[in-house]
Amino acid sequence: MEHTGILFDLFLIFVSAKLFNYIFQKIHIPPMIGEITAGLIIGAGGLHLIKETPVLDAFSELGAMMLLFVVGLHTRLKDMLKIGTDATIVAVLGVALPLMLGYFFILFTDHKGIEALFVATALVATSVGITARVLKDMKLEQTVSAKIILGAAVADDILGLLVLAAVTGETNGSIDGYKILSLFILVVLFLAGVFLVGGRSIKILKTRLEKMKLEKNEFILSMTVLLGLSFLTSYIGMASIVGAFFAGLLMAELEDQHLSDMFDSIYEFLVPFFFVMIGMKIDPKLLMEPGILLIAVIYTVIAIVGKYIGCGLGAARFGWRVMNFVGLGMIPRGEVGMIVALIGLNLGVIDSKAYAIIIFMVVVTTLITPFVLSFVSRRWQVK
Repeated sequence: MEHTGILFDLFLIFVSAKLFNYIFQKIHIPPMIGEITAGLIIGAGGLHLIKETPVLDAFSELGAMMLLFVVGLHTRLKDMLKIGTDATIVAVLGVALPLMLGYFFILFTDHKGIEALFVATALVATSVGITARVLKDMKLEQTVSAKIILGAAVADDILGLLVLAAVTGETNGSIDGYKILSLFILVVLFLAGVFLVGGRSIKILKTRLEKMKLEKNEFILSMTVLLGLSFLTSYIGMASIVGAFFAGLLMAELEDQHLSDMFDSIYEFLVPFFFVMIGMKIDPKLLMEPGILLIAVIYTVIAIVGKYIGCGLGAARFGWRVMNFVGLGMIPRGEVGMIVALIGLNLGVIDSKAYAIIIFMVVVTTLITPFVLSFVSRRWQVK
């Protein structure tokens, strides 16, 4: 029975996630934090009950994809187009300011230029998965602030990808302009396809499936679009969750409430694996040296302030409430920062101490965002 261990891991993750989710809701702490805490306790940083495996990583990615797909289902494509320019401005400022501040700070701590550049790159991209979960838990998906945050998070994921491509090329002695240009063209073509012909194509496919009289044709179409766009974005170098979000946007064009209800149970099953796995990656022992901890704290403050100011300024025309909420909502780095750290470590560009600093920043920005957004949303009405 070679699958017994895998089944036990899935069972333990799911049950612990739901248990801590319930406990944290009862004590008025964002339930997402409960799921991350569950991962910390059962993972390498706690009781060592579960180790990371390719199967668990796959469930984690599926959970992130389902999260962004469901968020997309509750967002209208035309609404995203309306805030497209504003979201892009928010993303650009939210990338440029943290990157610049992080680079000069790491240089100041006597790290080499390329290492400083790589560590600064981890500050670039907001974790759209984490922010999306917070907004959904607080039922704020339909607000202007939420739409700007989601649009900007997707945009700076793309910008982050281009920055990472440039920095990775620099580690080999030169920047591969052709690679970056090719990547940019692929991204533009993908977005053009989604926004120009995607919605119309979905409606045509739905009509044809209905003529075939297949059972649950909406579900079949949804899963096909979800997996297809997730694969496509992953293939061209973007995160699969970006494709999942656009899949949700396209399926939302059908205006079928039954479709949203259909995915609720799948959401409840898969999404906790993503957040538990984030908790399992936390290793508190990495920051035992006082000097490293001080640098990590300052680096994290730069991460928070850089995103808050940069993204907030990008949304300034909407007023101070939206400006503040957008700035706060763009703070978490999550899995994106971890990916950058891992790539840097594998390339030998950063050492284990720099890796620990990045992971500390990722963990702190991930944990504080739900608290901050919950506090702010209770104090004033989010627009």
